[in-house]
Amino acid sequence: MNRKFRQILQPIFLLMCFAGTYPMQVRADMALEQLNSFISDLKTFEANFEQTLYDSDSQALKSSSGTVKLKRPGRFIWTYDEPEPQVLVADGERIWLYDKDLQQVTVNTIDDRISGSPLELLMRSGDLENSFDLTSLGEADDIRWVELKPKDESSDFELVFIGLDDQGLAAMELRDKFGQATQIVFNNFNAGITLDDSLFVFEAPEGVDIIGLDEQ
Repeated sequence: MNRKFRQILQPIFLLMCFAGTYPMQVRADMALEQLNSFISDLKTFEANFEQTLYDSDSQALKSSSGTVKLKRPGRFIWTYDEPEPQVLVADGERIWLYDKDLQQVTVNTIDDRISGSPLELLMRSGDLENSFDLTSLGEADDIRWVELKPKDESSDFELVFIGLDDQGLAAMELRDKFGQATQIVFNNFNAGITLDDSLFVFEAPEGVDIIGLDEQ
């Protein structure tokens, strides 16, 4: 899936050459409308994901996979199953990172932990155009792509690409100012599900080290 995602982005830029035609403009408007609707209407979702970090030469540095459950405002469970088991749990105020191999839990405020991450975009609400310049890149393999360029030059990332299909969120890519890219491909995306707040209450396993709790 990550390889397919990587191959999709390059030809999308070629689609922009045809943006002046009426059919393409209609699809561009639809892509922007779908993205704005997705961001403003999203309340809950769950999905499987594959995540890959690339360096500035497009060489894969690290790949991982797992599941995510998200509920606005401020709640999610981001579970990495492979290659290193880790769990990120946000309870509305704090984020708990549990590293099973290290038997260690690190606690941060939500803003500190998700800044510059894909979760920052997924957790936000409101009009995207206040924070980003939006450009529709057209459609490829039934995925509609939009480029988001942060208006704030101090942002941790330089460009964001979001791919949407009929089920909702299909893929994301965040590119930082050093040329690295984090790509996430979502499968089995299911939005609008019931997720009780109690699901996002983290209880540290007995015997693990907890770092940062006294500072919260």
